Amino acid sequence: MNSVLKKASPPPFYYHLLIRLAMPFYRMKVKRKSAKLPTLGRELDERFGKQYPTVPQSEKGIIWCHAVSLGELNTAYPLLKLFLANGYGLWITSTTQTGFDRAKILFADEIGKTVQHSFVPVDSIPIVKAFYHHVRPKLALFIETELWATMLYGLVKENIPSALINARLSEKSFLGYQKFEQVSLSMMKNINLIIAQDTQSAKYFRQLRADSHKIRIANSLKWCSDTPTTTSSTTLNRPIWIAGSTHDGEEKLVLEIHKRLLSSHPNTLLIIVPRHPERFEQVAKLCDEYGLTTHRQSKDENISDTTQIYLADSMGELTKWYGVADVALVGGSFVDMGGHNPIEPASLGKPIIMGPSIKNCKNLVESLKEVNALVQTTDISDTLNTVKQWFDNPQSAKNAGKNGQTLTHDKQGADKQQFDIVMELLK
Repeated sequence: MNSVLKKASPPPFYYHLLIRLAMPFYRMKVKRKSAKLPTLGRELDERFGKQYPTVPQSEKGIIWCHAVSLGELNTAYPLLKLFLANGYGLWITSTTQTGFDRAKILFADEIGKTVQHSFVPVDSIPIVKAFYHHVRPKLALFIETELWATMLYGLVKENIPSALINARLSEKSFLGYQKFEQVSLSMMKNINLIIAQDTQSAKYFRQLRADSHKIRIANSLKWCSDTPTTTSSTTLNRPIWIAGSTHDGEEKLVLEIHKRLLSSHPNTLLIIVPRHPERFEQVAKLCDEYGLTTHRQSKDENISDTTQIYLADSMGELTKWYGVADVALVGGSFVDMGGHNPIEPASLGKPIIMGPSIKNCKNLVESLKEVNALVQTTDISDTLNTVKQWFDNPQSAKNAGKNGQTLTHDKQGADKQQFDIVMELLK
């Protein structure tokens, strides 16, 4: 495989014009959204190419990885560890504050040494050029879906190979790319490698006119589920279910279910872990409105015999709370968000519930359903009955969890598989 493309394909002129016109408004948006955060100054500098941290140390050069947010970075983590183990340094960029914060947690011991992270630069020619000249990566990795036309064009101009890792395209995303045909075509021509999660995604990329020789298919990195976590010492002799990575609308659903569940299973505990920290207070108020005894992790309140709701309002500890629960409901699936990764609870042997919105993880969900490790539900009544059935039949719940854990174990190795494919770009 040729590591660098010989000729760059520029994005259409109107794309550059739109980016330039949008930049002042984007700057205002960043200022407004991050106004109360201590990272605001740094965020503005990094997004607009003014200043970046020191480049990390490395034996073989820097691998730049762009992971939009927390979920994409968690997905990439096993692969990125392999690059570190093989003597490369890492530069990680994120689009969201949660992604930026997650990098500090995942690479706490390496930040400033072999790993550095920043907010992603705006997709403008001078800003992207400044970023490349500072970091000087040997290879650029983009995770799952997000590509930027100027970034890819600049990589070819700088003779830096690029790859879209763990790539997926839903029908909605595919149609979105199709609407901007010339922009999409330039990206498909400028990228060196696409590692698709499934045959349908590979087909969509070909329909966007990516050359077939650039496209490979491999198991999803999400099967690895190899993010560090604090081991839980919590042992509670009572039925526990968890609603993990919840979004607006999902907390109300699980609270309504829990209130009904308590009438037949009065000793049950519900743990809620919202996806985004800016919603912690909103969720706490909602819990209070339901009149249930609620304790919060952020207030150092422990789970007691009287706790009916435990709000785990902290970041980076979701896997720990999945480990405590008997049944796991995975959020982002009961609202139109596409669903979050069910492999985390599956790897811990937990029976799983998800809603109808699963476009982000459809193959994973279907595979877990096939071995009876996951049940999809559609409404409050359906979900309530599923939780009850697993509480009333603990052996059935244990078997479901074991099936998911076995499947997850059998799918391990996706990180090494994708690593070997990517390394062909560096030969």
